[in-house]
Amino acid sequence: MKKRLYSVICGLLGVVTMLLVFVPFRTVAQTAPLEIKIVTGNEFGEYYAIAQDLEKIAQQEKLDLDIIPTKGTLQNIHDVFSYESITLGIGQGDVLAYLNSFANDDEEARQKAENLRMVLPLYKEQVHLITRPEIKSLKDLNGKKISLGEEGSGTTMTASTLLAQWEIQPEELRFYEVRRAIAALRQGEIDALFYVIGVPSQVLQEQILPEDNFHFLPVNLAITKDDEFYNKIYIPDILPANAYGWQKEAVETLAIQSFLFTVEDKNCDRVTPVASLVKNKLSVLQQNGNPTWKKIDLKPIHNQKPERMSKCVNS
Repeated sequence: MKKRLYSVICGLLGVVTMLLVFVPFRTVAQTAPLEIKIVTGNEFGEYYAIAQDLEKIAQQEKLDLDIIPTKGTLQNIHDVFSYESITLGIGQGDVLAYLNSFANDDEEARQKAENLRMVLPLYKEQVHLITRPEIKSLKDLNGKKISLGEEGSGTTMTASTLLAQWEIQPEELRFYEVRRAIAALRQGEIDALFYVIGVPSQVLQEQILPEDNFHFLPVNLAITKDDEFYNKIYIPDILPANAYGWQKEAVETLAIQSFLFTVEDKNCDRVTPVASLVKNKLSVLQQNGNPTWKKIDLKPIHNQKPERMSKCVNS
């Protein structure tokens, strides 16, 4: 199951790569002395929203922050690693760790894992596993049709990792953007969907109705005390009761730390200013920006191994 899922993801990354060969990135005037490009996520997600706030406040500091929407973490890792002009990306911590876990089997994954560097921790995102009412437990997902999230997104990697750990054998895997997945779930085309995002998600609040009769499945992993991998990646958490209008009870889930990241050889003159901007203006962003800023906690930076931190950032 794990090899199958990894093969699927590698294929998806190949598709993303081919698309990027033929789709040029938007550019701005070359006269800007500090043009800094950051890849985020789709235009209705939290990554893009907080980057927009950062772009506005950067203008006051005479920084030209160029926000690029993407499909999500997988594409972001590819872009920051592959394109010299793209300095920063936002992504889920378990996706970065996933690259490490497969480094022995894939040379490109090994290179990416070795070169990725954390700039700043951001906030925790929760795993949302939404199913039709007849799905009562994780084992009921065997033989079902499941959406793993949009191609190139961090949700895809998280969902693949969890299904492998649960040893679930789906009938079919689909890769739908969340709104398409909700419609497919409503129409009976799929039986479950994954979505990794901070609570509450505006999309889930607006797109799912009480009469849909959907529900969250509890999400957990059987992690042992001496586990050096999953214990540091997946944090037991709760989807609070009434976090969404159609969800009345608290549900067990897992949280994942998101990060602002770069790669080892990127120029510090385009990394340090953004890191300093976030640290120095965090209170302003929390007061005036997207509500997601209120969830951002920079403390985890002190828990990271020095070799995994960008040399451009002083803790």
